[in-house]
Amino acid sequence: MNRALVPEDIHRNGHQRRSFVRACTAMALATKRNMRPDTLLAKAWPDDSTAPRILKAAQSPTTSAGFPAMQTMTVLPMLAPQAASARLLGLSSSVDLAGISSVGVPYIGQSGRPPVPFVEEAKPMPVVDMTTSLLRIGPVKKLLIGSVLTNELQAASGDTAADIIGGALATSCEQSMDALLFSSAAATASAPAGILDGVVAIPSVATSGAAGIADDLALLAESIASYGISSDGMIIVTTPSLAIKLRCLVSPLFDNTVLSSASIPAGEVIAVAAGGLVTGYDGGVTIEVSEEATLHYESNTPTDISIPGTPNVVAVPTRSVWQTDAMAVKVRGEVAWAVHPGAVAWLTGAAW
Repeated sequence: MNRALVPEDIHRNGHQRRSFVRACTAMALATKRNMRPDTLLAKAWPDDSTAPRILKAAQSPTTSAGFPAMQTMTVLPMLAPQAASARLLGLSSSVDLAGISSVGVPYIGQSGRPPVPFVEEAKPMPVVDMTTSLLRIGPVKKLLIGSVLTNELQAASGDTAADIIGGALATSCEQSMDALLFSSAAATASAPAGILDGVVAIPSVATSGAAGIADDLALLAESIASYGISSDGMIIVTTPSLAIKLRCLVSPLFDNTVLSSASIPAGEVIAVAAGGLVTGYDGGVTIEVSEEATLHYESNTPTDISIPGTPNVVAVPTRSVWQTDAMAVKVRGEVAWAVHPGAVAWLTGAAW
Protein backbone atom coordinates (compact mmCIF):
# COMPACT_ATOMS: atom_id res chain seq x y z
CA MET A 1 0.00 0.00 0.00
CA ASN A 2 1.33 3.45 -0.90
CA ARG A 3 1.59 6.25 1.63
CA ALA A 4 -1.20 8.79 1.33
CA LEU A 5 -0.33 12.12 -0.24
CA VAL A 6 -0.76 14.87 2.33
CA PRO A 7 -1.07 18.63 1.73
CA GLU A 8 2.55 19.11 2.75
CA ASP A 9 3.56 16.82 -0.11
CA ILE A 10 1.71 19.00 -2.60
CA HIS A 11 3.57 22.10 -1.44
CA ARG A 12 6.88 20.26 -1.07
CA ASN A 13 6.51 18.82 -4.57
CA GLY A 14 5.27 22.07 -6.10
CA HIS A 15 8.25 22.00 -8.42
CA GLN A 16 6.97 18.69 -9.81
CA ARG A 17 3.61 20.21 -10.69
CA ARG A 18 5.43 23.14 -12.28
CA SER A 19 7.55 20.72 -14.33
CA PHE A 20 4.48 18.72 -15.32
CA VAL A 21 2.71 21.86 -16.54
CA ARG A 22 5.86 22.93 -18.38
CA ALA A 23 5.92 19.55 -20.15
CA CYS A 24 2.30 20.08 -21.23
CA THR A 25 3.16 23.60 -22.37
CA ALA A 26 6.19 22.43 -24.34
CA MET A 27 4.04 19.90 -26.18
CA ALA A 28 1.38 22.51 -26.96
CA LEU A 29 3.78 25.23 -28.12
CA ALA A 30 5.99 22.80 -30.06
CA THR A 31 2.93 21.67 -32.03
CA LYS A 32 2.34 25.21 -33.30
CA ARG A 33 5.97 26.21 -33.74
CA ASN A 34 7.03 23.05 -35.57
CA MET A 35 9.67 22.29 -32.95
CA ARG A 36 10.58 19.29 -30.90
CA PRO A 37 9.05 19.60 -27.41
CA ASP A 38 12.38 18.82 -25.74
CA THR A 39 14.12 21.55 -27.76
CA LEU A 40 11.53 24.11 -26.79
CA LEU A 41 11.67 22.96 -23.17
CA ALA A 42 15.44 23.34 -23.03
CA LYS A 43 15.21 26.82 -24.53
CA ALA A 44 12.38 28.09 -22.31
CA TRP A 45 13.38 26.41 -19.01
CA PRO A 46 17.05 25.39 -19.20
CA ASP A 47 17.32 24.97 -15.43
CA ASP A 48 14.40 22.55 -15.09
CA SER A 49 15.87 19.06 -14.72
CA THR A 50 12.55 17.33 -14.03
CA ALA A 51 10.44 18.33 -17.05
CA PRO A 52 12.83 16.76 -19.62
CA ARG A 53 12.44 13.41 -17.86
CA ILE A 54 8.70 13.58 -18.49
CA LEU A 55 9.37 14.30 -22.16
CA LYS A 56 12.13 11.72 -22.53
CA ALA A 57 11.68 9.95 -25.87
CA ALA A 58 8.97 12.51 -26.59
CA GLN A 59 5.95 11.29 -28.46
CA SER A 60 2.25 12.13 -28.69
CA PRO A 61 0.63 11.06 -26.50
CA THR A 62 3.28 11.43 -23.81
CA THR A 63 2.69 9.35 -20.71
CA SER A 64 4.04 9.71 -17.20
CA ALA A 65 4.05 5.91 -16.80
CA GLY A 66 7.77 5.85 -17.55
CA PHE A 67 8.50 8.61 -15.07
CA PRO A 68 8.40 6.99 -11.60
CA ALA A 69 8.31 10.27 -9.66
CA MET A 70 5.14 11.40 -11.42
CA GLN A 71 2.69 8.55 -10.90
CA THR A 72 -1.03 9.16 -11.28
CA MET A 73 -1.55 9.28 -7.53
CA THR A 74 0.77 12.29 -7.44
CA VAL A 75 -0.16 14.04 -10.67
CA LEU A 76 -3.95 14.06 -10.32
CA PRO A 77 -3.92 15.92 -7.00
CA MET A 78 -1.22 18.22 -8.41
CA LEU A 79 -3.33 19.22 -11.42
CA ALA A 80 -5.53 21.29 -9.11
CA PRO A 81 -3.68 21.42 -5.77
CA GLN A 82 -6.17 23.84 -4.19
CA ALA A 83 -9.30 21.91 -5.24
CA ALA A 84 -11.12 20.26 -2.35
CA SER A 85 -11.43 16.98 -4.26
CA ALA A 86 -7.70 16.87 -5.06
CA ARG A 87 -6.74 17.63 -1.46
CA LEU A 88 -9.17 15.06 -0.07
CA LEU A 89 -7.93 12.37 -2.46
CA GLY A 90 -4.39 13.34 -1.48
CA LEU A 91 -5.26 12.77 2.17
CA SER A 92 -6.76 9.35 1.51
CA SER A 93 -5.06 5.97 1.71
CA SER A 94 -3.85 4.82 -1.71
CA VAL A 95 -3.55 1.44 -3.43
CA ASP A 96 -1.91 0.63 -6.73
CA LEU A 97 -4.39 -0.88 -9.20
CA ALA A 98 -1.98 -1.14 -12.12
CA GLY A 99 -2.91 -4.31 -13.98
CA ILE A 100 -5.53 -5.23 -11.36
CA SER A 101 -9.30 -4.95 -11.79
CA SER A 102 -9.97 -4.33 -8.10
CA VAL A 103 -8.58 -5.01 -4.66
CA GLY A 104 -10.30 -5.79 -1.38
CA VAL A 105 -9.17 -3.90 1.71
CA PRO A 106 -10.17 -5.70 4.94
CA TYR A 107 -11.41 -3.71 7.90
CA ILE A 108 -12.99 -4.45 11.27
CA GLY A 109 -16.48 -3.01 11.51
CA GLN A 110 -18.36 -2.13 14.65
CA SER A 111 -19.76 -5.66 15.06
CA GLY A 112 -16.31 -7.24 14.75
CA ARG A 113 -14.58 -5.34 17.53
CA PRO A 114 -13.52 -7.38 20.58
CA PRO A 115 -14.56 -6.68 24.18
CA VAL A 116 -12.08 -5.23 26.66
CA PRO A 117 -9.73 -8.17 27.41
CA PHE A 118 -9.38 -7.83 31.19
CA VAL A 119 -9.72 -11.01 33.25
CA GLU A 120 -9.47 -12.06 36.86
CA GLU A 121 -6.34 -13.72 38.22
CA ALA A 122 -6.09 -17.41 37.24
CA LYS A 123 -9.00 -17.09 34.83
CA PRO A 124 -8.68 -18.02 31.13
CA MET A 125 -8.19 -15.21 28.66
CA PRO A 126 -10.84 -14.64 25.96
CA VAL A 127 -9.82 -15.61 22.43
CA VAL A 128 -11.59 -13.24 20.08
CA ASP A 129 -12.58 -14.26 16.56
CA MET A 130 -12.69 -10.79 15.05
CA THR A 131 -15.13 -10.45 12.17
CA THR A 132 -13.62 -8.58 9.25
CA SER A 133 -15.43 -6.93 6.39
CA LEU A 134 -14.13 -6.09 2.93
CA LEU A 135 -13.97 -2.71 1.20
CA ARG A 136 -13.73 -3.22 -2.56
CA ILE A 137 -11.65 -0.64 -4.50
CA GLY A 138 -12.06 -0.66 -8.27
CA PRO A 139 -12.28 -1.18 -11.09
CA VAL A 140 -10.74 2.12 -12.07
CA LYS A 141 -12.68 4.63 -14.16
CA LYS A 142 -11.25 6.95 -16.79
CA LEU A 143 -10.81 10.56 -15.73
CA LEU A 144 -10.59 12.75 -18.86
CA ILE A 145 -9.81 16.45 -18.56
CA GLY A 146 -9.77 18.69 -21.61
CA SER A 147 -9.25 22.38 -22.30
CA VAL A 148 -9.14 24.42 -25.49
CA LEU A 149 -6.76 27.36 -25.72
CA THR A 150 -6.42 30.02 -28.39
CA ASN A 151 -3.22 30.17 -30.37
CA GLU A 152 -2.38 33.55 -28.92
CA LEU A 153 -0.20 31.26 -26.80
CA GLN A 154 1.98 30.88 -29.87
CA ALA A 155 3.33 34.39 -29.30
CA ALA A 156 3.41 34.11 -25.52
CA SER A 157 6.51 33.49 -23.48
CA GLY A 158 6.99 30.03 -22.02
CA ASP A 159 6.11 31.15 -18.49
CA THR A 160 2.96 32.96 -19.63
CA ALA A 161 1.83 29.95 -21.66
CA ALA A 162 2.54 27.64 -18.71
CA ASP A 163 0.45 29.82 -16.40
CA ILE A 164 -2.46 29.75 -18.84
CA ILE A 165 -2.29 26.01 -19.53
CA GLY A 166 -1.78 25.17 -15.85
CA GLY A 167 -4.78 27.31 -14.91
CA ALA A 168 -6.95 25.73 -17.60
CA LEU A 169 -6.10 22.21 -16.47
CA ALA A 170 -6.63 23.12 -12.81
CA THR A 171 -10.06 24.63 -13.52
CA SER A 172 -11.17 21.64 -15.61
CA CYS A 173 -9.94 19.18 -12.98
CA GLU A 174 -11.56 21.04 -10.09
CA GLN A 175 -14.95 21.35 -11.79
CA SER A 176 -14.98 17.71 -12.91
CA MET A 177 -13.71 16.08 -9.74
CA ASP A 178 -15.49 18.21 -7.12
CA ALA A 179 -18.90 17.81 -8.74
CA LEU A 180 -18.67 14.01 -8.69
CA LEU A 181 -16.73 13.29 -5.50
CA PHE A 182 -19.00 15.39 -3.26
CA SER A 183 -22.24 14.07 -4.74
CA SER A 184 -24.71 11.33 -3.87
CA ALA A 185 -24.53 9.88 -7.39
CA ALA A 186 -24.47 6.10 -7.61
CA ALA A 187 -21.63 4.32 -9.40
CA THR A 188 -22.05 3.95 -13.15
CA ALA A 189 -20.17 2.18 -15.92
CA SER A 190 -18.18 5.38 -16.46
CA ALA A 191 -17.69 6.85 -12.98
CA PRO A 192 -17.24 5.89 -9.30
CA ALA A 193 -20.00 6.72 -6.84
CA GLY A 194 -19.97 10.03 -5.00
CA ILE A 195 -18.92 9.75 -1.37
CA LEU A 196 -22.48 10.62 -0.25
CA ASP A 197 -24.03 7.70 -2.12
CA GLY A 198 -26.30 5.81 0.29
CA VAL A 199 -25.58 8.19 3.19
CA VAL A 200 -28.67 9.78 4.75
CA ALA A 201 -28.37 13.52 5.35
CA ILE A 202 -28.64 14.86 8.91
CA PRO A 203 -30.76 18.00 9.47
CA SER A 204 -28.73 20.90 10.83
CA VAL A 205 -29.63 22.48 14.15
CA ALA A 206 -29.99 25.62 11.99
CA THR A 207 -28.51 28.06 14.49
CA SER A 208 -25.96 30.70 13.61
CA GLY A 209 -22.52 31.59 14.88
CA ALA A 210 -20.01 29.51 16.79
CA ALA A 211 -22.76 27.69 18.68
CA GLY A 212 -24.28 26.50 15.40
CA ILE A 213 -20.89 25.32 14.18
CA ALA A 214 -20.25 23.38 17.40
CA ASP A 215 -23.71 21.78 17.36
CA ASP A 216 -23.54 20.78 13.68
CA LEU A 217 -20.00 19.39 13.87
CA ALA A 218 -21.04 17.46 16.98
CA LEU A 219 -23.86 15.84 14.99
CA LEU A 220 -21.42 14.83 12.25
CA ALA A 221 -18.90 13.46 14.75
CA GLU A 222 -21.60 11.52 16.58
CA SER A 223 -22.80 9.96 13.32
CA ILE A 224 -19.29 8.74 12.43
CA ALA A 225 -18.61 7.53 15.99
CA SER A 226 -21.86 5.52 15.99
CA TYR A 227 -20.18 3.15 13.50
CA GLY A 228 -17.27 2.57 15.85
CA ILE A 229 -15.01 4.90 13.83
CA SER A 230 -12.95 7.61 15.48
CA SER A 231 -14.16 11.08 14.58
CA ASP A 232 -10.97 12.73 15.86
CA GLY A 233 -9.24 14.38 12.93
CA MET A 234 -12.30 14.19 10.68
CA ILE A 235 -12.02 16.34 7.54
CA ILE A 236 -14.70 18.99 7.00
CA VAL A 237 -15.79 19.88 3.45
CA THR A 238 -18.38 22.58 2.89
CA THR A 239 -19.29 25.66 0.84
CA PRO A 240 -16.82 28.54 0.56
CA SER A 241 -18.98 30.83 2.72
CA LEU A 242 -19.48 28.28 5.50
CA ALA A 243 -15.79 27.34 5.41
CA ILE A 244 -14.76 30.96 5.92
CA LYS A 245 -17.21 31.37 8.80
CA LEU A 246 -15.93 28.17 10.40
CA ARG A 247 -12.30 29.29 10.18
CA CYS A 248 -13.15 32.72 11.61
CA LEU A 249 -15.39 31.61 14.45
CA VAL A 250 -13.78 28.46 15.85
CA SER A 251 -11.03 28.37 18.44
CA PRO A 252 -7.41 28.57 17.23
CA LEU A 253 -6.98 25.16 18.85
CA PHE A 254 -9.40 23.63 16.33
CA ASP A 255 -7.03 21.79 14.00
CA ASN A 256 -9.32 19.68 11.81
CA THR A 257 -8.70 20.15 8.08
CA VAL A 258 -11.36 22.38 6.49
CA LEU A 259 -11.87 22.29 2.72
CA SER A 260 -14.31 24.22 0.54
CA SER A 261 -15.82 23.64 -2.89
CA ALA A 262 -18.10 25.71 -5.07
CA SER A 263 -19.71 22.43 -6.17
CA ILE A 264 -21.31 21.85 -2.76
CA PRO A 265 -24.89 23.20 -2.46
CA ALA A 266 -25.65 25.95 0.04
CA GLY A 267 -26.01 24.76 3.63
CA GLU A 268 -24.31 21.39 3.14
CA VAL A 269 -21.45 20.22 5.35
CA ILE A 270 -19.60 16.93 4.82
CA ALA A 271 -17.38 15.15 7.34
CA VAL A 272 -14.96 12.39 6.31
CA ALA A 273 -13.21 10.31 8.97
CA ALA A 274 -9.43 10.32 8.71
CA GLY A 275 -8.47 7.26 6.67
CA GLY A 276 -12.11 6.64 5.75
CA LEU A 277 -11.52 7.17 2.02
CA VAL A 278 -9.37 4.80 -0.03
CA THR A 279 -8.19 5.71 -3.53
CA GLY A 280 -6.79 3.47 -6.23
CA TYR A 281 -4.88 4.42 -9.37
CA ASP A 282 -3.83 2.52 -12.47
CA GLY A 283 -0.69 3.58 -14.27
CA GLY A 284 0.39 7.07 -15.25
CA VAL A 285 -1.22 10.16 -16.66
CA THR A 286 -1.37 10.65 -20.42
CA ILE A 287 -1.00 14.06 -22.07
CA GLU A 288 -2.24 14.73 -25.62
CA VAL A 289 -2.29 17.87 -27.74
CA SER A 290 -4.32 18.41 -30.93
CA GLU A 291 -4.78 21.33 -33.33
CA GLU A 292 -7.13 19.53 -35.71
CA ALA A 293 -9.97 18.14 -33.59
CA THR A 294 -13.65 19.07 -33.76
CA LEU A 295 -15.16 19.28 -30.29
CA HIS A 296 -18.64 19.33 -28.79
CA TYR A 297 -18.74 22.17 -26.27
CA GLU A 298 -20.83 20.54 -23.55
CA SER A 299 -19.52 19.95 -20.03
CA ASN A 300 -22.36 17.81 -18.62
CA THR A 301 -23.60 15.48 -21.37
CA PRO A 302 -21.28 15.61 -24.39
CA THR A 303 -22.21 13.42 -27.34
CA ASP A 304 -20.70 12.24 -30.60
CA ILE A 305 -20.46 14.99 -33.21
CA SER A 306 -23.14 13.25 -35.28
CA ILE A 307 -25.42 10.28 -34.64
CA PRO A 308 -27.16 8.56 -37.58
CA GLY A 309 -30.90 8.16 -37.12
CA THR A 310 -34.30 9.40 -38.19
CA PRO A 311 -33.68 12.25 -38.01
CA ASN A 312 -29.90 12.43 -37.76
CA VAL A 313 -28.64 14.12 -34.60
CA VAL A 314 -25.86 16.68 -34.72
CA ALA A 315 -24.17 17.89 -31.54
CA VAL A 316 -24.31 21.62 -30.86
CA PRO A 317 -22.41 23.74 -30.28
CA THR A 318 -19.31 22.36 -31.94
CA ARG A 319 -15.99 23.99 -32.73
CA SER A 320 -13.22 23.09 -35.09
CA VAL A 321 -9.91 23.60 -33.33
CA TRP A 322 -8.12 23.87 -36.69
CA GLN A 323 -10.62 26.32 -38.20
CA THR A 324 -10.55 28.65 -35.18
CA ASP A 325 -6.75 28.51 -34.85
CA ALA A 326 -6.83 26.98 -31.38
CA MET A 327 -5.33 23.96 -29.66
CA ALA A 328 -6.80 21.29 -27.39
CA VAL A 329 -4.97 19.77 -24.42
CA LYS A 330 -6.22 16.51 -22.93
CA VAL A 331 -5.09 14.76 -19.74
CA ARG A 332 -6.24 11.22 -18.96
CA GLY A 333 -5.86 9.09 -15.84
CA GLU A 334 -7.44 5.98 -14.31
CA VAL A 335 -8.82 6.28 -10.77
CA ALA A 336 -11.22 4.64 -8.33
CA TRP A 337 -12.23 5.33 -4.74
CA ALA A 338 -14.36 3.81 -2.01
CA VAL A 339 -15.52 4.88 1.45
CA HIS A 340 -15.54 2.76 4.60
CA PRO A 341 -19.18 2.30 5.75
CA GLY A 342 -20.03 5.02 8.25
CA ALA A 343 -16.85 7.03 7.58
CA VAL A 344 -18.77 9.85 5.87
CA ALA A 345 -21.57 11.94 7.35
CA TRP A 346 -23.24 15.06 5.98
CA LEU A 347 -25.88 17.54 6.98
CA THR A 348 -28.08 20.08 5.24
CA GLY A 349 -29.49 23.43 6.23
CA ALA A 350 -26.42 24.79 8.07
CA ALA A 351 -26.93 28.50 8.83
CA TRP A 352 -23.78 29.57 10.66
